[in-house]
Amino acid sequence: MIKTYTFKIKPNKNKEKIFEEYLNTTRYVYNLGKEVREESYKKGVKINYFDLSKQLTEAKKEFSWLKNVNSQTLQATLERLENTYKKFFKGAGYPKWAKKKNWKSIDFKSIKTTFNAFKLPSIGVVKVFKFKVPKGELKTAKIVKEADGWYLKVVVKEEDSVKRENQSICAIDMGVSYFLTTSHGEFVDNPKHLFNYLKQLRIENRKLSRMKKGGSNFKKQVKRLALLHQKIGRVRKDFLHKQSRKLANEYGTVIREDLNIASMVAKGKLAKQILDCSWGLFFTLLEYKTNVVKVNPAYTSQQCSKCGHTSKENRKTQSLFECVKCGHTDNADYQATLNILQRGQTLLGANVGQ
Repeated sequence: MIKTYTFKIKPNKNKEKIFEEYLNTTRYVYNLGKEVREESYKKGVKINYFDLSKQLTEAKKEFSWLKNVNSQTLQATLERLENTYKKFFKGAGYPKWAKKKNWKSIDFKSIKTTFNAFKLPSIGVVKVFKFKVPKGELKTAKIVKEADGWYLKVVVKEEDSVKRENQSICAIDMGVSYFLTTSHGEFVDNPKHLFNYLKQLRIENRKLSRMKKGGSNFKKQVKRLALLHQKIGRVRKDFLHKQSRKLANEYGTVIREDLNIASMVAKGKLAKQILDCSWGLFFTLLEYKTNVVKVNPAYTSQQCSKCGHTSKENRKTQSLFECVKCGHTDNADYQATLNILQRGQTLLGANVGQ
């Protein structure tokens, strides 16, 4: 089991200067790698991470300041670029240039601990608040610059000691009217985190638009906005953790639809609502807390769980399901969970038989 522990760093001025230098250097390497790939492609030559890694060695001879950053961190930056291209080839957006305002993290391929702190390659000892040694094997680490300071994220490989004694099964249907509905008839309201703060966001954005760009007040207002967005993100993540933990405590197996969230967002109708719900992050949190089974999502909201008839006309409204064949009536979201449950049980039965 892979877990990530987050610690707030207590940096002195010297450490902050080093962190900023690492950010600037890794951003430069990322953009340089992107430029080399694009220029090579125009000439009919395709290059990948391994080609760029070899060129990085030559670049260090020309730009000696690249040597100030740990070589594995620079390699991790090129791997980061490689992953964005892989996602692009799978249908994601084209890789963008790394802008200073968006480039906020530094990757490390290894990390160690001392008796009261962490130790990173080339950087050395990094002290954090509420230090504790994570259980398991330390794998990688990341320093992240957030609105309220610097954070260290430590990735650890732990043995999965959780015994799945709970054999109960539940199916869930994700939505925007309700965050989720369970096959046991539970409806979880959508907290609408972003929408609850829209008024405050508009006020703060309006203040920013009236200030002179680059001035001291402008910079202070930018930080206020960043802190507000950070607060929204943390409130959302807290909700997702609590809901995923609740499901994991109650059910040994959770069945869900294998949704293509990126495609659903691209359609645009409910993009903002879906992104605010953060289904993808919720699924990630749920999967390391309990057993999750994914099923085909096709027509789950249009199929009757009683007679099996599938028709678009069965879904009368967003909340009402009424089968045109047998007349069965139910809440549309709850009806969908019954179909998801049936498909998941069929899949589980097939796997047992193999």
